[in-house]
Amino acid sequence: MEVVERSVDRSELYLADEIWLCGTGVQIMAVTRIDFRPIGAGQMGPLVNDLRDLFFDVVRGRVAKYRHWSTPVYVKERVSG
Repeated sequence: MEVVERSVDRSELYLADEIWLCGTGVQIMAVTRIDFRPIGAGQMGPLVNDLRDLFFDVVRGRVAKYRHWSTPVYVKERVSG
C-alpha cells in the first residue's frame, strides 16, 4: 500500500465510508458527519473501531511488538481525596 499526501475535495469526504481524526487530545476519533451529512452509516465504522482498539492496546503496553514505545508508570500507593 502506498501513502499519498494530497488535497481532498469535499465531495470525496461526503462519499467516504469512514473518516477519522487523530491527535493528542482525542487520540483517534470517528467523524460521523460533515456539513450535517452522515459519513457512511453515520456512526463509528469497523475500521476506525479496530484502529482505536489497536491504538489503546499499544499505548497501554498490551502489544509486545510495540511495548518498547511505552514507559510503564506505577503507583505505589492510592491517593484518596
